[in-house]
Amino acid sequence: MRNRPLCLTARLNDETNWVRSRAALALGQIGGDQALAALWQAVIERRNPKASHLASAIATFGPPVVDDLIALATDPDPDLRALACRALGSTADDRALPALERHAAHDLARTTLGGLVATAAKQGLRTAHRIRARTASA
Repeated sequence: MRNRPLCLTARLNDETNWVRSRAALALGQIGGDQALAALWQAVIERRNPKASHLASAIATFGPPVVDDLIALATDPDPDLRALACRALGSTADDRALPALERHAAHDLARTTLGGLVATAAKQGLRTAHRIRARTASA
């Protein structure tokens, strides 16, 4: 069990998208400092410009990662800002909402794949509101 994060970390570099995705989600479920460090490294190294699986996995770490994600949302790289917006939305944390609203209204930079950071922020806001509504009714 102790080597599982190490094994999964190697799969973050796999050629197949679904393998990378499953490895990231598994690391998020396992948790711990080693798993989070591997996910952050994959984000920063920009191994995959369409890395929503990394955003989802990092968001599973909850409140402890929100401040780091807010900081990532100010990065000069639009791909990283978009990823941060998706992850922030999945945390549904109150601290994330102002950053998401700001990006949704003003960040018209394009990602490598041609999407707008503002669109990622709007998706993040919708995700956050959905999660918050679900937990409020539970």
